Amino acid sequence: MRRESLLHGLFPVVRAEVLRLLFTNTGQELHGRELARLSCLAAHTVQDELAKLESAGLLVSRSSGYRRFFRANPKHSLHKTLRRLVVKGAAHRRGAWRGRRPARARRRS
Repeated sequence: MRRESLLHGLFPVVRAEVLRLLFTNTGQELHGRELARLSCLAAHTVQDELAKLESAGLLVSRSSGYRRFFRANPKHSLHKTLRRLVVKGAAHRRGAWRGRRPARARRRS
């Protein structure tokens, strides 16, 4: 079950989840299917997003056998800034900035 956060308001859901999983735990490597499982998203959708983020230089990968592991690229010029944004955005509950209407009380007849 995904946790809705401000991060989900800033980025598409798939990107928000991949960034959250890889940028909140510095140095952690995860393979594509593991990212899909942890984010509750389709593996193909996550793989497409990983390819986009890797081509932008935000992620780096390595292969081990038949698995490919991804992690945040600490050498990217925006790494520190993006990591701070992701960490703060993931911690900030979405409901706090998105006005929700309170539930209506039932009428008793």
